[in-house]
Amino acid sequence: MTVDGSNAGAPRMISGAPLRLALVGVLVAGSSAGCADLVSAAGGCSERDERFVATLAGLPILAAHPDTATQVDASSRCDTDDGFAEAGRRYQTAMPRADVKSFYRSAATADGWQADPPGCFSKTVDGATAYFKVWFPSDYNHLGDPETQEPADVYGVEVTGSHDGEAWC
Repeated sequence: MTVDGSNAGAPRMISGAPLRLALVGVLVAGSSAGCADLVSAAGGCSERDERFVATLAGLPILAAHPDTATQVDASSRCDTDDGFAEAGRRYQTAMPRADVKSFYRSAATADGWQADPPGCFSKTVDGATAYFKVWFPSDYNHLGDPETQEPADVYGVEVTGSHDGEAWC
């Protein structure tokens, strides 16, 4: 209201059943349009990224390994804290680290991965940027804690990616 008591310049209030029905229609249409990409109940991953986990887990670069390496385990999940898909495998070998890294540089390049920062590769997978890296779990050993020690001859390969969030090496 203005100083003189009139409603000039004040926002106009609109009411009535047609307006309420129109607003309900907009809310229903807007919310159902994005249902395929809603964040899952588990946390920060969209349903599309939950499905992307299987795509990443099936990438040939994860199955590639030197002849002297033996697979120790495999994992895949959607990281609900950061909202990205990831898949990886760990291998054991007596090969020196430099040889392991050289093997994967060649394998990644042959599979169409592009070198990013040192030790990281990227590639478009299913319309999203995926990142590949080789890592060594023993780099994270805590001195003095024998229960958390990883063998020095184990290494991991990992691919991360996201359609609806951020992923990185």
